[in-house]
Amino acid sequence: MGLFSFFHLPKTVPLKLVLYLDIGRGNSRGAVVEMRDGKPYILYTVLGEQNISDGDQKDTLTTALSSLEQVLDHIARILDKTNSKDMLLAADEVYCILAAPYYLSHTTLIHHKSEKEFSISPHFIDSLLKVEKKNTLPAHEIELVGENGATVHERIIDIKINGYHVSNPYGKTSTDVTVSAFRTSIDPVIIQSLVSTVRKFTPAHVSVEPLSLAAFIALRNRVDAEADFLFMTIGSEISEVSLVRNHTLLETVSFPYGKYSLVRYIAQKMGTTNEDALARLGLYHDKKLAEPERAKLEPFIKEAQAEWLAYLERSLISLTEETSVPPDLYLLVDTDLKDIFSEISAAHGFASQTLVPNGFRVSLVDTALLADSVSFSLDIRFDTILAISASFAAAAKEALPEMYPENKA
Repeated sequence: MGLFSFFHLPKTVPLKLVLYLDIGRGNSRGAVVEMRDGKPYILYTVLGEQNISDGDQKDTLTTALSSLEQVLDHIARILDKTNSKDMLLAADEVYCILAAPYYLSHTTLIHHKSEKEFSISPHFIDSLLKVEKKNTLPAHEIELVGENGATVHERIIDIKINGYHVSNPYGKTSTDVTVSAFRTSIDPVIIQSLVSTVRKFTPAHVSVEPLSLAAFIALRNRVDAEADFLFMTIGSEISEVSLVRNHTLLETVSFPYGKYSLVRYIAQKMGTTNEDALARLGLYHDKKLAEPERAKLEPFIKEAQAEWLAYLERSLISLTEETSVPPDLYLLVDTDLKDIFSEISAAHGFASQTLVPNGFRVSLVDTALLADSVSFSLDIRFDTILAISASFAAAAKEALPEMYPENKA
């Protein structure tokens, strides 16, 4: 399929718009997605113009929203040039996926056991959630929300009967049920700003969700043989790592070291610009860097590796009270530096030998892993974050029953 051929598709084709909000100017991205028999097909992607900040921007939300608006404007202008501007208006839903630190999240496990069998219904699950919310949420909500009065989104991500996941639990009877309730707090200013930005281009309904939830939903069917694992996203400025145990997303923590942190570190050590450092890292990644330059660069990468792993170790300690974490780590990172971060993550000599005794078994989230859940047009370069987001958008309605009805934006 050619780059613009999708603009000539029938107007009845269901379309979704997927947007990703990261920190900094030029680090957001978007995709136009066509649903084909329930599977997302990414027709077109737009990446914000790459702009490596100095890492200490004071108003990250303003710059990120500016980048996102440029992405939307780029999509709209291309559609306008092909006389297909109404295709953007035809999108039935817009999914805005947020990177850290724009949200906080927590999973609550609600366990109900009875000597007598009970019937599992939406009303029954709703009653369990309401009782739990009344008894325990107010205290935890203070910690989750903080001082900004953030909006708490609530999603049911799993229901287990007698300890086992059941895809359709309603109508069944049991004496033991566990509900996994995923709660996310987002500053209402962020939600309102996102909706206002999208509304300049399309009236479609806007769903705002955290990347950790989107990645979990997209990954869990791909790695369903593994009950326990970690997945980590390397963002532009922040990395976030999530813990999954017994097929349930439990916690996500983040630390301030991302792709551009590495780039700035290399630029400083080599006395060059950020752009030149990124180019050198790209050549190093592709094994095209001349040997003298490679020998000069490698010690600095090793130093950055040590700093990054120190951040990761502290994050893992805060992630769980247990003495170890799962060794299987799924890594979401931009294609241009994926092998560098994969090697860093799998490095032996990792300080916390008690947490990961034999090191991580690192798997890149790539085309092979996601082949059954999302496809890209032949002219479109694979993008891990957009692939995860599109896969989530396709599965969200079935995978995420809402705890309580929410006001639609």
